[in-house]
Amino acid sequence: RKLAEIPLDAEQRCAVDIAGRDRERATRLPESLVRELSEARSRSVSAWIDAQPKGDFASFAEPFRRVVDLKRQEARAVQDGGEPYDALLDEYEPGARAAQLEPIFADLRAKISPLVAAAHGSPPALEGRIWPADAQVALAHDLGEMVGFRSEGGMIALSAHPFTSSPGYGDVRFSTRVDETEPVGNILAVMHEAGHALYEQGFPERFARTPLLDAPSLGAHESQSRFWENHIGRTREFWQHIDPLLRAHFPQAMEGLGADALFLRARAVKPSLIRVEADEVTYNLHVALRFEIELALMRGDLDVDDLPDIWNQRMRELLGITPTSPSDGVMQDIHWAEGLIGYFPTYTLGNLYAAQLAEVAEVELGGLARAISAGRFGDILAFMRERIHRHGRSMTTSEMMRAATGRDVSADALVAHLTRVAAPA
Repeated sequence: RKLAEIPLDAEQRCAVDIAGRDRERATRLPESLVRELSEARSRSVSAWIDAQPKGDFASFAEPFRRVVDLKRQEARAVQDGGEPYDALLDEYEPGARAAQLEPIFADLRAKISPLVAAAHGSPPALEGRIWPADAQVALAHDLGEMVGFRSEGGMIALSAHPFTSSPGYGDVRFSTRVDETEPVGNILAVMHEAGHALYEQGFPERFARTPLLDAPSLGAHESQSRFWENHIGRTREFWQHIDPLLRAHFPQAMEGLGADALFLRARAVKPSLIRVEADEVTYNLHVALRFEIELALMRGDLDVDDLPDIWNQRMRELLGITPTSPSDGVMQDIHWAEGLIGYFPTYTLGNLYAAQLAEVAEVELGGLARAISAGRFGDILAFMRERIHRHGRSMTTSEMMRAATGRDVSADALVAHLTRVAAPA
């Protein structure tokens, strides 16, 4: 029988549509292009690994130029009219378009830059205090359990860069990293990765072994990590709530130290060169810079050789600081070397979605701050289970977020949130 004649329910039809979409994209790419791109990416990553520590952009430029050329070819092969960049963006955020993102990023740039300029000063110092690695790992497990991570269906480990993975339904693993000179990085990493892990654990079992056992986009997945990290983990109420845990795990380091000192470190706003180390307010300016450059590269408006100069210029304009070398400038991320063009905007989309979800949770839970203070993390998780997790990939991100928040994505909720963050604590 023809597929169209087989009776399917809405979820089955969605699974078929997803599989068909993925197949259609794959068949539009010539085998020769896929092979060339794979080889070019391998050479580009190898060149980046050698050149990045030395800031040697000249050695990286030629291999990367080949990747850019092939990504332009991929975009032309896949695109169905319109902006070539959309074809690359669609791989990570299906349905998103550059025409939608350009005004959002413009709005963010215009409204966040003044917040950065007026931001509060450096956080309290923690010199002379030691936060033992084994105690930080134990704390990570306590925090995971506190927010609802089911350890019987997963694990928490250490890695150089925190990540979350799920080999299959019922098995979700995430990692964190530890710095014995301070505990904040570990705690925020746990909250971030726990957000991803809770999402994976929240997919319905009936979606197992189908295309629906996933988030509809990277931005949707990032909304969960950003919500738990930023809207829960960077609040004063959160640090006050975990203060007894901190004193139990670090009795010496916490001696004479109040929960507010660590809260202020978690919430500090200060321009920095490195995206992955950026604070909550400046982070989206780092992404805006990358989005602008990617768009210009794919449109042919920017040459690879011009990247270091344009990067430095835009960093000065956006954050008021200038990289000392391409290693802490245009070469700091491995994403472009790997050909992941169109990936970066999903980080900011996740922040946009998270802020809108937080506004709804604020109303539905009778105040997020009150819920955090009372340790009602189960209620917060139940809110996300109902609004986001249970849908898996059975809806598009735009459909899911519209149903969850009652409106389309915009910069408004995130700007309002960041304005509160940037204000004196």
